[in-house]
Amino acid sequence: MEDVARSYFYNLFTAKDKGNYVFVLSGIDNCVFEGDNLKLTVAYTSEEIREVVFEMGVTKAPGEDGFPTLFYKKCWHIIGDEIRNGDMKVSSFNFTNIMLIPKNSNPLNMMHFRPISLCNILYKILAKAITNRFRGVIGKYIDEAQSAFVLGRLISDNVLLAYEILNTLKKKRRERNDLW
Repeated sequence: MEDVARSYFYNLFTAKDKGNYVFVLSGIDNCVFEGDNLKLTVAYTSEEIREVVFEMGVTKAPGEDGFPTLFYKKCWHIIGDEIRNGDMKVSSFNFTNIMLIPKNSNPLNMMHFRPISLCNILYKILAKAITNRFRGVIGKYIDEAQSAFVLGRLISDNVLLAYEILNTLKKKRRERNDLW
């Protein structure tokens, strides 16, 4: 069963034909301002990491290491500095367990399962700290037309924009038809 699931989801989530991203990126100028780059690359403070840990829900599912968020919160006074200053390589805690959640009451094949990833809490802490850093500058570098996943922008803005464009086109078509 494990081999069937592994093969199915590997084929589903693996790129078949990798494009030439170097060619695509060669047409894009480096555009991160020096001040923003300094903000992004400065060492993380104990307070930044502590804030990430204490924002996380205590019921976050632990990953392969088995340590839940509650452990990090309760033991922060002991392990906090070690987490921030540690020489841990990301590969040492970048393990993820994949769980298959049935989409219906009688799953018969792999299409009837939804995979979820159970990442180690340390990995989640790292990812959230990086996200928090980017949150302060990303709006400058993502075009205003990209309205999802940027703080202060709503995906519904694009729906409204599409509606307005369609209305304008219909109005112009009616005006053109009225001329004839």
